[in-house]
Order: sequence, then structure tokens, then C-alpha cells
Amino acid sequence: MRHGRSGRGFRLKGLKRYRVGGIEYVYHRRTGVKLPADIPETDPVFLEAYMAAEAMKGPPQRRNGPGSVEAVLESCRRSPGFRALSPAYRAQMGQQFKKIVGKGAAVPFSQIQRRHIESDLRDLAPHAATKRLKAWRIVCRFAVGMVRDNDPTEGIKAPSVPKTDGHTPWTTADIAAFRDHWPVDTAQRLAMELIYWTGARMADAVRLGPGMADAAGWLCFVQKKTKGPVAVPFTRGLPVFVDPSDLAHLKAAIRAQPKHMTFMVTAHGHSRSEKAASAWFSKAARTAGLIGKTGHGLRKSRAIVLAEAGATTHQIAAWTGHESLSEVEHYSRAAQKRRLLSGTDGEQKLSKTQDP
Repeated sequence: MRHGRSGRGFRLKGLKRYRVGGIEYVYHRRTGVKLPADIPETDPVFLEAYMAAEAMKGPPQRRNGPGSVEAVLESCRRSPGFRALSPAYRAQMGQQFKKIVGKGAAVPFSQIQRRHIESDLRDLAPHAATKRLKAWRIVCRFAVGMVRDNDPTEGIKAPSVPKTDGHTPWTTADIAAFRDHWPVDTAQRLAMELIYWTGARMADAVRLGPGMADAAGWLCFVQKKTKGPVAVPFTRGLPVFVDPSDLAHLKAAIRAQPKHMTFMVTAHGHSRSEKAASAWFSKAARTAGLIGKTGHGLRKSRAIVLAEAGATTHQIAAWTGHESLSEVEHYSRAAQKRRLLSGTDGEQKLSKTQDP
């Protein structure tokens, strides 16, 4: 028998638990009722709330029969192909599956036609429609040979998505505002300094720790997305195009926190997950008055700062771990234009020495 929060012998059934920003949340799974999370399950207050939620759930929900939309999507979710997807993508597609089931759980999947899928996509915004179409393609390809002979998603094109610059880079003023709001001894400050110095994606930043610093003074890690290795100066001499004060800010934030295996930890000393850390950090930016600023925006800022300080395209890519130079060249060209329009001789001479 599993041990619950009380550690004294049992865990109640039908509960959903998760943590966000170091805070635990407990919900009654069937009814969605929020339960107390800061007391043991054996506490009378918790048991009273649990029993009240149990009384609300009613009889078990009937499931639709074999071949229905609900049954096929559930089989697809349990299939080896679906489980081979990344956890984040599985969660994203799982949400889309729920929405599809919500529109026609009992409909025989063999009767789904292209026009039905196009109708489902029609009222969605471009990004949402693209996600929904991906979910339809996954389950339709799974269903071919099982409950139908063809794939009704064939020929359906994803809606065109307006091009944007994506995550907004942080300005020097944004960095200063964040530092003014979050003291050097806070977890939020350490997270910002770590991402800003390394230029790491959040998926990599949550895994960084003191054990990744090698004897030569590099902070080394392998990127989760590209599998490419990255080494950032950490306890060694710095190249001329780097502002040493940025590293000094990071080291001060590290010294102000208790030592752990990873730099970014929760209030309970646990390493942060990628998804929870992204939401937590974006909230920290909003609290500092920086609306729309994200951790990935800091990654862009590192590339911009390096470019404006005179780093070459290859030097920037080596620092940030970009596999393709096209995005890095964008930063380099923007920085070079500024130098060309600058009025000082020194900056104009510097612009002639950089990569085109």
C-alpha cells in the first residue's frame, strides 16, 4: 500500500496531484473539486472535504463502444507510437484529443470524413487549428487498417500562420528592472541571470548545475532539443566581446542560494520541470512589470548583446548552441547596421572587421 503525504500508511484514491512553482495542488479527479493540500490525508478536515467530493461524483461514466471516436482516441493514446512522442507533445496532443472527444464521443470513427475535420478546424485561430489538425492526423493514421481504410486528413492543409518575431528580446532596461525588483538572493533572480548569461533554452536551463563546470572553467551541457554540445565560459577568462559584469551578477546570485545539484530549484529544493519553470519565470517577469517577457526572450537577448559587442556569427552560435547560422546572422546584420550608422570612428572601424 502506498504512503500518502502523512507517511502513515495510505493514500486516498481518485485524487490528482501536481506542483506549480513549488506549491502542491490536490483535486478530486472525477469532480474537479479542489482539496486542502497543506494537511495530511488523515486529517478530519481533509477527509470531510474528500467525502463531500465523493458524494458529488455520482455513478461511473459510461464509455462508448468499440469503434467510436472516444474508443479509437483512447486506443491511440495507449499505442506505442503515441507513447514514443515527447512528454510535452503527448500532453499537447492529449488536450486536443479531449476536445475532439467532447464534440462527438459516440460517433463511429469510420464515418468521419474530410468535411467533418475541416468543419472542426474552421472556427479555430490559425495556431489552434494547426494543433487540432496534428491531433486528427495522428489518430486517423492510427485508425487506418483498424476501423477504416483511408485517412480523411489527406489533402487538408494547415492554415497559414502570420509570421511573428516570436519571443520578445529583453532590453537593457528590462534587465535592470528585473534586477531592481528581484533581489540577488531570490530564486527568480538566479533564474534570470543563469538564462541571460548562458543563453540556454528553458529545457536546458533547468538541468544546469555546478557539477557541469569542468576543470577548464567551462559550463558544459548537451542541448535537449538539438543534442548539440555547448560550452559557456564560467570560471575562466572571458572573450573581449563579453561584459564581465553579467557573469558577476550570476555568481552573486549563485552564492546567495543554498547549494543543490541544479541551480534552478523550488522552495522545497527540488529541480524545476521545464513546463512549470517557464510559467513560473514568466509570472516573475510580469510581477516585475515586464509584460510578455519570457525566458526564451533572454536567450535572444544574449545573442543580440554578443552581436552588438562585436562577436562574429560563429562565435555567437558557439555560445548559444544554434545549429543553423541563419537566425544568428539576423542578429549580426542588425548589429552591423547600427555600427555603420554610428558616428564614432572606433565603431565604424569595428564594423569592417566582422562577418558579412
